[in-house]
Amino acid sequence: MRRERPRPDYPVAALYHAGLWELRDHSGPVPTAHGDSALRRWFADNQPCGGLVESAYDVLRRSGDARVAAVDALLSTYFDGLNYEPLLRQVGLYDDEVADDYADDAEALPPVFTASQYDRLCRIVEHCEDENRGRRAPDASYNPFRSGTARRAVLLRSKGICENPHCTGQPTDVTAKGAPILEVDHVVDLARGGRDHPSQMVALCPNCHAIKTRGRSREGLRAVLLEVAQERHTQWTKSEEG
Repeated sequence: MRRERPRPDYPVAALYHAGLWELRDHSGPVPTAHGDSALRRWFADNQPCGGLVESAYDVLRRSGDARVAAVDALLSTYFDGLNYEPLLRQVGLYDDEVADDYADDAEALPPVFTASQYDRLCRIVEHCEDENRGRRAPDASYNPFRSGTARRAVLLRSKGICENPHCTGQPTDVTAKGAPILEVDHVVDLARGGRDHPSQMVALCPNCHAIKTRGRSREGLRAVLLEVAQERHTQWTKSEEG
């Protein structure tokens, strides 16, 4: 936060007392995450080695939803109005796969997806849009963390089915591991003023994606898909409000 010194000791102490962090090769009391000088002296004297407990690490490693929720909490609490990009890049979270799941035994999306999850993903996307407004960095229009979060929301919203209402292929087909064969696409290209936002993105089967990109009927299909994206986004956000 502004005007504060770097304080890695504070979150480590807080996570340790929450049962989410282990301090290897250390026995004895650990100070709570309060105050400043005493806590800093304890860490300087003991220099404990540690990390996330295995169960917490495994959840963050496997679950894109958990990673996005954790990053959202950190950005909202400590980086409001600040440039979070360097930190996310340094820890490997500034990536368009940040919200993807990495299960060892399956690639299928979770069977249950709620409107509240969709709403949270959209809120994170919008938070990232707000942070980028007014910046002149070359890549300000493209944010991999925001894009990956929006992609996750669209895939879950689709429930594994191509969102083109006129799909003539096999819209419910899946891979050998049960994952939907879908590609998330921006209905309006970012270069043409489109948004990394679920209200302007759709999940398409490869055939519909190809038609939307280079088919003879692509202009008419884009208009249909933009309407579908906006309607489905409104339906899910209204579900959360209800």
